[in-house]
Amino acid sequence: MQTEVAPPPGESTEKARRTPQQQRSQLRVASILEAAGQLLEEVGAGALTTNAIARKAGTSIGSLYQFFPNKAAVLARLADSFRSEVTRTLGRVFNLETARRSIITFVNLFIDGLEEVQRRTPGFGYLFSSAKIEDSSADEAAHQLERQIMEPLDKVLAEAYPDVPEKQRKICLRMITETSKVLLANVRHLDPASQAMMSTEVKRMLGLYVQSYFDPQKR
Repeated sequence: MQTEVAPPPGESTEKARRTPQQQRSQLRVASILEAAGQLLEEVGAGALTTNAIARKAGTSIGSLYQFFPNKAAVLARLADSFRSEVTRTLGRVFNLETARRSIITFVNLFIDGLEEVQRRTPGFGYLFSSAKIEDSSADEAAHQLERQIMEPLDKVLAEAYPDVPEKQRKICLRMITETSKVLLANVRHLDPASQAMMSTEVKRMLGLYVQSYFDPQKR
Protein backbone atom coordinates (compact mmCIF):
# COMPACT_ATOMS: atom_id res chain seq x y z
CA MET A 1 0.00 0.00 0.00
CA GLN A 2 1.40 3.36 -0.98
CA THR A 3 2.25 5.78 1.83
CA GLU A 4 1.54 9.41 1.26
CA VAL A 5 3.97 12.02 2.46
CA ALA A 6 2.27 14.36 4.91
CA PRO A 7 2.07 18.08 4.14
CA PRO A 8 4.15 20.53 6.16
CA PRO A 9 3.11 20.93 9.84
CA GLY A 10 0.31 23.35 10.63
CA GLU A 11 -1.36 23.04 7.23
CA SER A 12 -4.66 21.15 7.54
CA THR A 13 -7.02 23.27 5.48
CA GLU A 14 -8.42 21.70 2.33
CA LYS A 15 -8.26 24.95 0.39
CA ALA A 16 -5.47 25.66 -2.05
CA ARG A 17 -2.64 27.61 -0.42
CA ARG A 18 -2.42 30.40 -2.96
CA THR A 19 -3.30 31.35 -6.48
CA PRO A 20 -0.16 31.31 -8.63
CA GLN A 21 0.66 34.62 -10.28
CA GLN A 22 3.74 33.81 -12.33
CA GLN A 23 3.35 31.91 -15.58
CA ARG A 24 5.73 29.16 -14.51
CA SER A 25 3.71 28.57 -11.34
CA GLN A 26 0.46 28.60 -13.29
CA LEU A 27 1.84 25.97 -15.65
CA ARG A 28 2.95 23.85 -12.71
CA VAL A 29 -0.51 23.99 -11.14
CA ALA A 30 -2.06 23.15 -14.51
CA SER A 31 0.23 20.11 -14.86
CA ILE A 32 -0.68 18.98 -11.33
CA LEU A 33 -4.39 19.20 -12.08
CA GLU A 34 -3.99 17.43 -15.42
CA ALA A 35 -2.03 14.64 -13.72
CA ALA A 36 -4.69 14.30 -11.04
CA GLY A 37 -7.40 14.01 -13.69
CA GLN A 38 -5.49 11.37 -15.63
CA LEU A 39 -4.87 9.36 -12.46
CA LEU A 40 -8.55 9.46 -11.53
CA GLU A 41 -9.28 7.72 -14.82
CA GLU A 42 -6.40 5.26 -14.42
CA VAL A 43 -6.53 4.22 -10.75
CA GLY A 44 -9.60 5.87 -9.20
CA ALA A 45 -9.85 8.16 -6.20
CA GLY A 46 -9.03 5.56 -3.56
CA ALA A 47 -5.53 4.91 -4.94
CA LEU A 48 -4.88 8.57 -5.72
CA THR A 49 -2.19 10.22 -3.56
CA THR A 50 -0.32 13.50 -3.71
CA ASN A 51 2.88 11.51 -4.25
CA ALA A 52 1.40 9.83 -7.32
CA ILE A 53 0.09 13.14 -8.61
CA ALA A 54 3.49 14.79 -8.20
CA ARG A 55 5.24 11.95 -10.03
CA LYS A 56 2.70 12.02 -12.85
CA ALA A 57 3.10 15.78 -13.16
CA GLY A 58 6.89 15.50 -13.21
CA THR A 59 7.32 17.71 -10.16
CA SER A 60 8.41 17.22 -6.56
CA ILE A 61 6.03 16.64 -3.68
CA GLY A 62 7.37 19.83 -2.13
CA SER A 63 6.38 21.80 -5.21
CA LEU A 64 2.88 20.33 -5.07
CA TYR A 65 2.55 21.32 -1.41
CA GLN A 66 3.45 24.90 -2.32
CA PHE A 67 -0.01 25.12 -3.90
CA PHE A 68 -2.08 22.34 -2.33
CA PRO A 69 -1.96 21.18 1.32
CA ASN A 70 -3.47 17.76 0.55
CA LYS A 71 -5.31 15.59 -1.96
CA ALA A 72 -8.67 17.10 -1.04
CA ALA A 73 -7.43 20.55 -2.09
CA VAL A 74 -6.24 19.18 -5.44
CA LEU A 75 -9.60 17.52 -6.06
CA ALA A 76 -11.54 20.63 -5.03
CA ARG A 77 -9.54 22.76 -7.48
CA LEU A 78 -9.93 20.07 -10.14
CA ALA A 79 -13.70 20.02 -9.67
CA ASP A 80 -13.75 23.80 -9.97
CA SER A 81 -11.81 23.63 -13.24
CA PHE A 82 -14.31 21.04 -14.52
CA ARG A 83 -17.17 23.36 -13.62
CA SER A 84 -15.55 26.19 -15.57
CA GLU A 85 -15.06 23.91 -18.57
CA VAL A 86 -18.69 22.75 -18.44
CA THR A 87 -19.92 26.35 -18.15
CA ARG A 88 -17.92 27.38 -21.23
CA THR A 89 -19.03 24.35 -23.21
CA LEU A 90 -22.69 24.60 -22.22
CA GLY A 91 -22.97 28.35 -22.70
CA ARG A 92 -25.23 27.67 -25.67
CA VAL A 93 -27.51 25.59 -23.43
CA PHE A 94 -27.77 27.74 -20.30
CA ASN A 95 -30.00 30.38 -21.88
CA LEU A 96 -33.75 30.97 -22.09
CA GLU A 97 -33.97 31.13 -25.86
CA THR A 98 -32.61 27.61 -26.35
CA ALA A 99 -34.71 26.16 -23.55
CA ARG A 100 -37.95 27.71 -24.80
CA ARG A 101 -37.38 26.87 -28.45
CA SER A 102 -37.27 23.09 -27.96
CA ILE A 103 -36.92 21.13 -24.74
CA ILE A 104 -35.72 18.08 -26.70
CA THR A 105 -32.96 20.12 -28.39
CA PHE A 106 -32.13 21.58 -25.00
CA VAL A 107 -31.62 18.12 -23.49
CA ASN A 108 -29.66 16.90 -26.53
CA LEU A 109 -27.28 19.86 -26.35
CA PHE A 110 -26.80 19.30 -22.63
CA ILE A 111 -25.84 15.66 -23.15
CA ASP A 112 -23.60 16.56 -26.10
CA GLY A 113 -21.84 19.15 -23.95
CA LEU A 114 -21.16 16.72 -21.12
CA GLU A 115 -19.76 14.17 -23.58
CA GLU A 116 -17.57 16.83 -25.17
CA VAL A 117 -16.13 17.84 -21.81
CA GLN A 118 -15.50 14.19 -20.94
CA ARG A 119 -13.63 13.57 -24.20
CA ARG A 120 -11.21 16.43 -23.76
CA THR A 121 -10.96 16.68 -19.95
CA PRO A 122 -9.42 13.66 -18.17
CA GLY A 123 -11.03 12.95 -14.82
CA PHE A 124 -14.32 14.76 -15.46
CA GLY A 125 -16.22 11.62 -16.40
CA TYR A 126 -14.93 9.76 -13.35
CA LEU A 127 -15.74 12.53 -10.89
CA PHE A 128 -19.16 13.37 -12.32
CA SER A 129 -20.45 9.92 -13.20
CA SER A 130 -19.19 7.66 -10.41
CA ALA A 131 -22.18 6.43 -8.41
CA LYS A 132 -20.22 6.16 -5.16
CA ILE A 133 -16.63 7.19 -4.59
CA GLU A 134 -14.92 5.44 -1.69
CA ASP A 135 -12.94 8.52 -0.75
CA SER A 136 -14.43 11.34 1.30
CA SER A 137 -12.51 14.17 -0.34
CA ALA A 138 -13.29 12.96 -3.86
CA ASP A 139 -16.91 12.32 -2.91
CA GLU A 140 -17.30 15.90 -1.69
CA ALA A 141 -15.66 17.25 -4.84
CA ALA A 142 -18.04 15.13 -6.94
CA HIS A 143 -21.11 16.44 -5.11
CA GLN A 144 -19.87 20.01 -5.47
CA LEU A 145 -19.33 19.51 -9.20
CA GLU A 146 -22.82 18.08 -9.65
CA ARG A 147 -24.41 21.03 -7.83
CA GLN A 148 -22.47 23.54 -9.89
CA ILE A 149 -23.58 21.88 -13.13
CA MET A 150 -27.24 21.29 -12.28
CA GLU A 151 -28.11 24.52 -10.44
CA PRO A 152 -27.79 26.79 -13.51
CA LEU A 153 -29.71 24.22 -15.53
CA ASP A 154 -32.50 24.32 -12.95
CA LYS A 155 -32.53 28.11 -13.00
CA VAL A 156 -32.90 28.24 -16.79
CA LEU A 157 -35.71 25.68 -16.82
CA ALA A 158 -37.53 27.45 -13.99
CA GLU A 159 -37.53 30.71 -15.97
CA ALA A 160 -38.30 29.12 -19.32
CA TYR A 161 -41.15 26.95 -18.01
CA PRO A 162 -42.67 28.72 -14.97
CA ASP A 163 -45.90 26.69 -15.25
CA VAL A 164 -44.09 23.40 -14.56
CA PRO A 165 -44.40 22.68 -10.82
CA GLU A 166 -41.13 22.96 -8.94
CA LYS A 167 -41.42 19.42 -7.56
CA GLN A 168 -41.83 17.98 -11.05
CA ARG A 169 -38.99 20.09 -12.42
CA LYS A 170 -36.69 18.81 -9.66
CA ILE A 171 -37.68 15.21 -10.40
CA CYS A 172 -36.91 15.70 -14.10
CA LEU A 173 -33.55 17.25 -13.29
CA ARG A 174 -32.69 14.31 -11.07
CA MET A 175 -33.58 11.92 -13.87
CA ILE A 176 -31.46 13.94 -16.34
CA THR A 177 -28.56 13.94 -13.88
CA GLU A 178 -28.61 10.25 -13.03
CA THR A 179 -29.17 9.13 -16.62
CA SER A 180 -26.32 11.36 -17.81
CA LYS A 181 -24.06 9.78 -15.22
CA VAL A 182 -24.89 6.30 -16.46
CA LEU A 183 -24.19 7.35 -20.03
CA LEU A 184 -20.83 8.97 -19.24
CA ALA A 185 -19.75 6.07 -17.05
CA ASN A 186 -20.43 3.54 -19.80
CA VAL A 187 -19.33 5.29 -22.99
CA ARG A 188 -15.79 5.67 -21.66
CA HIS A 189 -15.27 1.96 -22.20
CA LEU A 190 -17.02 1.55 -25.56
CA ASP A 191 -15.82 1.81 -29.14
CA PRO A 192 -16.84 4.99 -31.04
CA ALA A 193 -19.75 3.34 -32.90
CA SER A 194 -21.21 1.94 -29.69
CA GLN A 195 -20.70 5.29 -27.96
CA ALA A 196 -22.66 7.08 -30.69
CA MET A 197 -25.47 4.53 -30.59
CA MET A 198 -25.83 4.66 -26.81
CA SER A 199 -25.69 8.46 -26.78
CA THR A 200 -28.40 8.70 -29.45
CA GLU A 201 -30.72 6.35 -27.59
CA VAL A 202 -30.19 8.05 -24.21
CA LYS A 203 -30.91 11.48 -25.73
CA ARG A 204 -34.05 10.14 -27.39
CA MET A 205 -35.25 8.58 -24.16
CA LEU A 206 -34.55 11.64 -22.03
CA GLY A 207 -35.90 14.06 -24.62
CA LEU A 208 -39.27 12.33 -24.88
CA TYR A 209 -39.47 11.97 -21.11
CA VAL A 210 -38.79 15.65 -20.41
CA GLN A 211 -41.02 16.77 -23.28
CA SER A 212 -44.00 15.09 -21.65
CA TYR A 213 -43.70 17.54 -18.76
CA PHE A 214 -42.23 20.68 -20.33
CA ASP A 215 -43.95 20.92 -23.72
CA PRO A 216 -47.45 22.44 -23.18
CA GLN A 217 -48.79 20.57 -26.21
CA LYS A 218 -47.63 17.23 -24.83
CA ARG A 219 -48.75 17.58 -21.21
